[in-house]
Amino acid sequence: MKYILKGPRITLMHLAPCMHNAKLLYDVESKNKDFLLPWLSWARDIKSATDTYAFLKQSDKSWENNSAYEYFIILNDEIIGNCAANSVDIKNKKAELGYWLANDYRGCGYMIEAVRMLEQELFKNGFNKIIIHNDVLNKGSVNVAKNLGYELEGVLKQEKWLPKENRFRDINCFAKFKKK
Repeated sequence: MKYILKGPRITLMHLAPCMHNAKLLYDVESKNKDFLLPWLSWARDIKSATDTYAFLKQSDKSWENNSAYEYFIILNDEIIGNCAANSVDIKNKKAELGYWLANDYRGCGYMIEAVRMLEQELFKNGFNKIIIHNDVLNKGSVNVAKNLGYELEGVLKQEKWLPKENRFRDINCFAKFKKK
């Protein structure tokens, strides 16, 4: 997998683990925390750039052992989000995508461009199946999957517990296969 993927408007880049990158990423995460929290529980655990630095170090290790490929979405030298292949299963040639975008950049097609770039890289590198799990209420994420031609394989009922809401939420399971 390449560390940098260039698209028409954005670049996907694996960030080296250093405090400079951690501070840049933490700024974006903290400014968008309220927006991210309903969908991404990890946002609750990010309390400082040191936490983000630890994440970048873990991300580097995951990349090295081919268990995840973490990319950050760069627009005009600014981090605006993340698009990653998580839960990479080399043996079965599949990966699960996860993504988020800073609120100010929603609705401009950046996430569709990012996901398309990452899926092309994965298919080029021998992957056969790409999965996207998202909360049934997360209309933005659902629209990304649908707009890119992902097929809804099913809904995982009461899959995610949300303590703040004191209830379970249903999760969609979308998939796309490499064209033969």
